[in-house]
Amino acid sequence: MKKNKVLIVDDQKSVRSMIRRWVESDPRWEVAAEASQPFEARDRILDTKPDVMTLDVHMPGMDGIEFLKKLLPQYPMPVIMFSSHTTEGADTTLEALDAGAFDFISKPTGSPESLEETKTALIEKLNAALSFNVNFHKTKTYISPPLPSKTETKNIYKRKLLVIGSSTGGTYALRTVLSHFESGMPPTLIAQHMPENFTTLFAKRLKNELGLNVKEAKDKEIMEPGSIFIAPGNYHLAVQKIGKDLYTKLLQTEKVNGHRPSVDVLFDSVVEQRLSDQTVATILTGMGGDGAKALLHLKEKGAVTIGQNEDSCVVYGMPKVAFELGAVSHQLPLDKIGEKIKALAQT
Repeated sequence: MKKNKVLIVDDQKSVRSMIRRWVESDPRWEVAAEASQPFEARDRILDTKPDVMTLDVHMPGMDGIEFLKKLLPQYPMPVIMFSSHTTEGADTTLEALDAGAFDFISKPTGSPESLEETKTALIEKLNAALSFNVNFHKTKTYISPPLPSKTETKNIYKRKLLVIGSSTGGTYALRTVLSHFESGMPPTLIAQHMPENFTTLFAKRLKNELGLNVKEAKDKEIMEPGSIFIAPGNYHLAVQKIGKDLYTKLLQTEKVNGHRPSVDVLFDSVVEQRLSDQTVATILTGMGGDGAKALLHLKEKGAVTIGQNEDSCVVYGMPKVAFELGAVSHQLPLDKIGEKIKALAQT
């Protein structure tokens, strides 16, 4: 059986050795080469033509972000970043995702449990990388947010709620979708697969870049028009009714489909609160099938549903499963989804 090839790029030999052991523990993968800095990595790419590259965010000579920006237009490939848990590490990792990184993994803390979790995550993301849409980097464009509407728009929206689920490639996808939103739209809840600390920074970046009321969700926040809530890492996000009003709800129950936050938990909470026929639900790029079954439940109960199409996904996993289940009312390219949500929210 032909094995898939990985290039490991990290300035620490001990880290490269650790990643090599993890990669070689899976019979589907082999290490094509190692590199201690970007210039060496460029040569190894030409020599070995790897299927996937792992890349440390911080390296001497040229940081990982600059390297990605120079590399990916010439050699489009899935790149998995290794990031620290620090705020600085999280912020740099989000920049790496903006620059075109496929996904990221937080470096282990050193405990046996953390080491095993990181190893498992690496193998999972390596396998997901084989479904990477190589045309993504060629078609990717940044969309400038529209000028804020000068007219009061909240009364034109008949739907009460918008919910969105996303995973791999979701940081770019969400920015693109939300760039079409305006201040008076129905409240929006988002489950993006992302660890603690990262979601806080991601919400702040979206707020600053788009000029929208984006925040990391807290428990029992009233959901007002124009508010956009990102599920915090390590918590499920749900909707709940208290009296006549809608509020956020945070849960730390078991992971669902291997995730917390889980898209299924968010979507199913809409069904449980009998809000389906007042909701527009959207599933974006990501590996696996989280959110697909719950999207079908929503559609069956009267929600209007949207799925991202294959060509515009980084990984056509979650939207594919949802589409094949019959859960998607409208399948669209990424750059059309934001405007479609706005239009459907008025119906």
